[in-house]
Amino acid sequence: MLKVRVKGFPVFYSGKRYEQDQELTIEEAHANDELFELVEELEVNPFKGVKETTLKKALTEAEVVIPEGIDREGLIELVKEHNLTI
Repeated sequence: MLKVRVKGFPVFYSGKRYEQDQELTIEEAHANDELFELVEELEVNPFKGVKETTLKKALTEAEVVIPEGIDREGLIELVKEHNLTI
C-alpha cells in the first residue's frame, strides 16, 4: 500500500473524488507517477489485530510446539515459519 498525494487534476479512486494536494492510500498496482506523488510506503501487516490466543490456537491445531514464555512476536514468527494462515 502507498500513501500518495494527488498532483494536478482531480482523480477518482475507489468511488471517491480526490482534489489536488489531497492524500489517499492506494494499492501499489495503481501507482501512477503522472497522477500521484509518493508520500510514504505503508507496511501491510496481516497480523494486525490478531490476538495472542488466536495465534496459539492456530499453532496448536497445526501441532506446532510452542516454547514456554514466548511472546506475541515469537508466535507470529512460528506462524510464518510453518506457513500457517489465520
